[in-house]
Amino acid sequence: MFFLSKEQVINLFNDVFDIILFKEINEDGKTALGKMKHWHIYNIIAKKIKKGI
Repeated sequence: MFFLSKEQVINLFNDVFDIILFKEINEDGKTALGKMKHWHIYNIIAKKIKKGI
C-alpha cells in the first residue's frame, strides 16, 4: 500500500507519462481484517512519453 495525496500521485507521472484517465474513488469499506476504513483509491491509465530518437 502507498499513502500518497492526489497531487503526489500525479507528480509520479510528470515528464514520463501522459495521463489519459485519472479517476479517484472515495468511499468507506472494510480492510482485509474486516475493520472499517475510509479509502481513496486512484485508477490511472497513462501512456509513456517517447523521449528523443
